[in-house]
Amino acid sequence: MTIEESQAKGLWSRLRVLLGVRDSRHGFSEVDELGIRIPPARLRFDVAGTNDLKWFLEGGRLGLGTLVSTLEKEKLDLTSFDSVLDFGCGCGRVLRHLSDHSETRLHGTDISRKGIAWADRYLNFAEFGTNKLKPPTRYRPDSFDFIFAFSVFTHLSHDLQKSWMKELRRILRPKGYLLITVHGTHYRNKIPDELKGEFDNGKLVVTGIHQNGSNHCAAFHPEHYVREHMAKESGFETLQHAPRAALGNPEQDVYLMQSI
Repeated sequence: MTIEESQAKGLWSRLRVLLGVRDSRHGFSEVDELGIRIPPARLRFDVAGTNDLKWFLEGGRLGLGTLVSTLEKEKLDLTSFDSVLDFGCGCGRVLRHLSDHSETRLHGTDISRKGIAWADRYLNFAEFGTNKLKPPTRYRPDSFDFIFAFSVFTHLSHDLQKSWMKELRRILRPKGYLLITVHGTHYRNKIPDELKGEFDNGKLVVTGIHQNGSNHCAAFHPEHYVREHMAKESGFETLQHAPRAALGNPEQDVYLMQSI
């Protein structure tokens, strides 16, 4: 390390102390290249399955990329929406990458009170609130133009799948868009052998249901189930199905739907 590098490092260390920004290894948040706070390791683990800082940031960017590329196929972009909801946002893994979308009203909701408390404090370009395991949310009917839910329906029981799809339809404006990601055919090998037949017959398979809503509960979605039971029965038309296209949630399938 050169003298100049050593001096710069020392200056940055002193500045961090003055700003109250300490190393995340000690439980405090650093900032990213845009100056946005980074959540502590325990919150990163809750939303990414790992506390690895590089993947937390990269996974969020890839999530944004998934939104952008999916919408582009319908000749849409995020800036065309007046209001957007990240359903199951955690501590804002994806929303943090939308900080420059000042013309769009950004919202995030999650069951994690700790994640929402952190996001509400540090991501002041969006509005945050909590929801319970079961609907309804606090939002009024027809509140949003676009809702996305990364790896939320991957951890819900059959009854909750139906309830939440109807709730999202309620708070989505007519002709609004919904993007979800699920465990599709790629994850068939994760299904217990005795349940693979149900998946092959187009039925939703859920394991660990006693821990409904947590990462220990895993749901596996055949395309038929998503199109016929999640979408059509809840008032949606399926516009796109892209297997293994959720880049920020590797190997999950992406579905884009429009409210009828």
